[in-house]
Amino acid sequence: MRRFYAPPERFREGRVTLAPGETRHLALVLRLPVGAAVEVTDGDGRVFAAQVQSLGREAVLQVIEELPSVSESRLALTLGLGLAKGDTLDLVVRQATEMGVTEIVLFVSERSEVSASGRETRRLARWQKLARESLKSCRRARLPLISGVRDFAAALQGPEEAKFLFWEEAEPGGLKELLNRPGPRSARVLIGPEGGFSAREVAQAQAAGFKVTSLGPRRLRVETAALTALALLQFAWGDLT
Repeated sequence: MRRFYAPPERFREGRVTLAPGETRHLALVLRLPVGAAVEVTDGDGRVFAAQVQSLGREAVLQVIEELPSVSESRLALTLGLGLAKGDTLDLVVRQATEMGVTEIVLFVSERSEVSASGRETRRLARWQKLARESLKSCRRARLPLISGVRDFAAALQGPEEAKFLFWEEAEPGGLKELLNRPGPRSARVLIGPEGGFSAREVAQAQAAGFKVTSLGPRRLRVETAALTALALLQFAWGDLT
């Protein structure tokens, strides 16, 4: 059954109104008629069975019932990403959403290539849109938080029980031992840009309580490193069982 997204404020008195973009997808791309049965999530953990009641600039759905949601991991996982070139982060945002992250923190690293003023704001809106699209396709119920780009020091801050910085220059080995310990309820993972982290940033992270380790002897692309790290933590402590 097709799933759509509408934030909580669009639910009212047993109905939900889809935004114009979601409406176009429903009516023009999928060609669903009035009366079609669909699902809709509020991105805040709730999923509902619904029926298309009317079509216009904004479709109105009649909410039928709330459905059980079993797609969220027991591990609250935050992914920190150093700003990377081109469309790399587009792919990472999609994959991270599919892997069940709770929050995506974007930060400027020493080796990040920061674009012209204003472009990061536009990229942020695109990343949030990509997360919403992935939320529907992977049938999650909770939309990951993606906030404005911050500096590296701010990316180190967080209440997570376990914190990792993956660095290609770290000595291989030791990750299995770290992941074999009793599972925490939350974890923060930092992945650097194409040039990796500087030694100064690594020392700063260690001082903030991060475990510094590698993802093996080979150098990985940003998107590969992020997906690998998330998969390992979800397998060890989350819902990839």
